[in-house]
Amino acid sequence: MSHSQRRLPEDPQIRALAQTLAARSMSRRSVLGAAGALGLTGLLAACGTSGTGGGTSAAPVDVTDLSDSEKVVNWANWTLYLDYDDKTKKYPTLLQFTKDTGIKVNYSEDIDGNDTYYGKVQGQLAASQDIGQDIFTLTDWMSARLIRQGYTQELDHANIPNISNLLPNLQEVDFDPGRKHSLTWQSGYAGIAGTRSVSPRA
Repeated sequence: MSHSQRRLPEDPQIRALAQTLAARSMSRRSVLGAAGALGLTGLLAACGTSGTGGGTSAAPVDVTDLSDSEKVVNWANWTLYLDYDDKTKKYPTLLQFTKDTGIKVNYSEDIDGNDTYYGKVQGQLAASQDIGQDIFTLTDWMSARLIRQGYTQELDHANIPNISNLLPNLQEVDFDPGRKHSLTWQSGYAGIAGTRSVSPRA
């Protein structure tokens, strides 16, 4: 029986993996990616990349906005990307945010790479399942991919008054015209300083 004639599994996570594997040729990398997903989730849920990685999603799924009734936001970020007080074991910026808004933040440092995080959540997103995060902070190129695949929800700019504080070059980006699905959380710059008394070449 060929791949196209086989009945797909009932479980949406396993079905998404089967479709992904059937849509592309089997390589050592794809097999290892699938095996890694087994170890991460205990299910055949999240293959490293989708066969539709560069394309668009078939149709966005409607989600229920619970922000009026649930004053909680779940945020996944990179390790060491937010101020942390070693004495209190808390994030001062998040404490201040909660104090100012009444919104509790469940913050996790779950992202150690764009591809690895995508590999963890892609199967669930493809199956329209909750990944347990409201916000996740990825690099622009990966954000573009998620937007293109229809995995994001449109932002209500009326609820984001500080959007006008974005630098002009960050207000309009080619992968998200009008910033309908993404906002810059942080933008990188590097500077090097030296002291001539310590390093004469500085």
